[in-house]
Amino acid sequence: MKGFFSSKKKIAVTGAMLAVLIAVGRISLDAAASTTVNVYTAQEGELSSILEINGNVETDKDKEYFADVEAKIADVHVKEGDFVKKGDLILSYDTEELDRQIRLAELAAEADQAGYDSSIQSGNRTAGLLGEAKKNLKVLDQQIADTQEAITRTQNSLLEKKAAVADEGAKLQISLIDWSDKPDSGEYENLLKLIQTNTYNQQYDPDIVRMQKELNTLNEQLTTYKEYKAEMTSQKAATVQGVMTKGAKEQLDAVKEANELRSEEKISKLEAAKKGVRADFDGVVTEIDTPKGSDVSTGSKLLTLASMEDVVVRSNVNRYDIVNIEEGQKAVVNIKNTAYEGKVTRIEKMTRESGSGVGVGVEITLDKPDDAIILGIEAKSKVQTANLTGVLCIPLSALSEEEDGNYVFVRKDDKAIRVPVECGIRNDAMVEISAGLSAGDQVVWNDAQELADGMAIKVSSK
Repeated sequence: MKGFFSSKKKIAVTGAMLAVLIAVGRISLDAAASTTVNVYTAQEGELSSILEINGNVETDKDKEYFADVEAKIADVHVKEGDFVKKGDLILSYDTEELDRQIRLAELAAEADQAGYDSSIQSGNRTAGLLGEAKKNLKVLDQQIADTQEAITRTQNSLLEKKAAVADEGAKLQISLIDWSDKPDSGEYENLLKLIQTNTYNQQYDPDIVRMQKELNTLNEQLTTYKEYKAEMTSQKAATVQGVMTKGAKEQLDAVKEANELRSEEKISKLEAAKKGVRADFDGVVTEIDTPKGSDVSTGSKLLTLASMEDVVVRSNVNRYDIVNIEEGQKAVVNIKNTAYEGKVTRIEKMTRESGSGVGVGVEITLDKPDDAIILGIEAKSKVQTANLTGVLCIPLSALSEEEDGNYVFVRKDDKAIRVPVECGIRNDAMVEISAGLSAGDQVVWNDAQELADGMAIKVSSK
């Protein structure tokens, strides 16, 4: 019996030890099962949001230069792509050719003066031609007035007729709507035919066609009268010198003054051309249309100058980022490893397709561009879309995002509790939490492992 009890005691002791070992093992297993997390206490602070966008450097102003004179290009002092300062000489004309034209213009002015003097002294125009012209002009004035009145009457009648036919069509359309619930009825089909007839009549009604022909005839007749009046006016001007009246003298003086002004203007442009074509602003010559030695006529395009004083960066911003951009926001633009300050000056009111997809055009104007900038080059802009104070922030890495909404995990009793949140602005490191958290809440996350609601956690010792 002693041996029996001794054996039983040993079994009991062994069982107790086993229970202890199991309990210790469970504690060890639970500790090993906890996931190590990073922790951050949500707190209010400042948060700035910067949006990076790519774009191209362009000018917001360019000017095309055209020739004011007919001349030969003596020299082109720049090449396409050259930078020029305001006032720099870009192109020069052949000055000898310009001097020759100036002398010709002066001789023409002298000839005009001689002609005027001759006209004043001349008395070889017959009174008969003058009387004929005066009589015909009086008749023509009445004929023109009568014809214009007839045109007005016909136009009014035509408009009234067209309005009546159109009104009839509108009433038929209303009737058709009233019968729209009976499309198979005879009345409905009859209305359709009447509408078709009305549509045809709006253009080809006999009265409309007739009045339109009458209107064309009257307009042709008016043109004829006016042309004949111009001939009689010319004849009157030519013959009035024979019996020079005060009015004719005033008219002749006006012609003389007009000729003098034209001559002075021509000579002035020729004199100015001798100074060459100069830049109106700092810029880049983007196009040269007239090589050295070429002959140009008045109005010929010479070159195009793109302003370097009005430099913009044009970007295409996607629909997700455009909601954060507003006109007036400050920006820093990196061009050729140089930072330029600027601001958003234009946001297009439409989307457009580009190499990066569909987006909205945004323009950033540089505050102080310089001659180191190259037009057409790519640029990276950083737009400050927000700068808030007193907002609740957490690290962006702590935020989880799904189609159904955003959420974070909050530390409670060493467990990760999933909490839905609403977000505001963000930058590369932090995000604003507008709803779902309070200051002091501890958000947790694991960079390498997805947390689950209720998961046991332990805080990283780092």
